[in-house]
Amino acid sequence: MLPFKGKGLSVDRAGGWMDGHGTSVRARLYTVRAGVRMEVTRWKNATPVSAGVKKFSNVDWKLRGRRFSDGTWLCIEFNKTDDRPCAKIHR
Repeated sequence: MLPFKGKGLSVDRAGGWMDGHGTSVRARLYTVRAGVRMEVTRWKNATPVSAGVKKFSNVDWKLRGRRFSDGTWLCIEFNKTDDRPCAKIHR
């Protein structure tokens, strides 16, 4: 999952989670625009979280209003899964 908060082309916060706790779960953000991938953040350690019987690994970033071009895809990559959810930035 990739929730993010912001307005228009500015993003204040972004984050994500994956099911299950894992050893050394890490994540990073990247963008895709016109077929070109660019790294936004470095790898960051995820925090293991338990909610009842549900276990997941959570990570988030404060992007402080970082602006992206209209139509840019903001994606998250975890090192323990091939899933790469994205959200499209638009006006």
